[in-house]
Amino acid sequence: MPNVRLTVEYDGTNFFGWQVQPGHRTIEESLRKALEMVLREPIPVIYASGRTDSGVHARGQVVNFHVSQMPDLGRLALSISFLFRGELSVVDACFVDDDFHARHSAKRKQYSYLIFNRMTPPTLEKGRVWFVTAKLDFARMQSAAAALIGNHDFTSFRGAGCAAKSPEREIFESEFVRDGNLLCYRVVGSGFLRHMVRTIVGTLVGIGRGVQHPDSITELLAARDRKLAGPNAPAHGLYLDWVGY
Repeated sequence: MPNVRLTVEYDGTNFFGWQVQPGHRTIEESLRKALEMVLREPIPVIYASGRTDSGVHARGQVVNFHVSQMPDLGRLALSISFLFRGELSVVDACFVDDDFHARHSAKRKQYSYLIFNRMTPPTLEKGRVWFVTAKLDFARMQSAAAALIGNHDFTSFRGAGCAAKSPEREIFESEFVRDGNLLCYRVVGSGFLRHMVRTIVGTLVGIGRGVQHPDSITELLAARDRKLAGPNAPAHGLYLDWVGY
């Protein structure tokens, strides 16, 4: 059976996350139904590179699924994108080897998180950024972000209910970029635990506000205690940028 790989972008605002949940509109279920409508055959399973939380956006989520016949990929991409009317769009579609798996084959991922930092609220970026009015020490946040690079036990940044077998992950890049009032945290890793990026951002903002010292990142990693890290940053500022294979 042909194995189809799609790269999709979506606005997570009106979805209850990726994973199917009874009684809620999710990306996984909505995409599966759209594929079945276009391809006119059952699609029992869609595999994704990872499960995004409710409200989280994606620029480059990767999924794969098997079909009984070779579809016209160009038509498939246009049809799926049309059905979602701007909430989800297929940016790339291709056939891949039968052993390709969107999650198991992934080698690294990049997430970004947007913070809007000024006294008055955003208008054009509303619902897509975390609005923070407190004065933030950018240098302290940048220093703390760099301390996350390497292979670490991220238990202190692991959300409740995380099903990952190991809390260890390798971070290749971790930095802040500033453009006026907009701060972008960018992180590239081998993989991420549940709520890991949002907890990291919440902790880094606490450091920027002076609530914690930049060196506390090292202490938090060693402590392996979620209660010591900062609160989760809001979901609507988080984006899955790309997945590398």
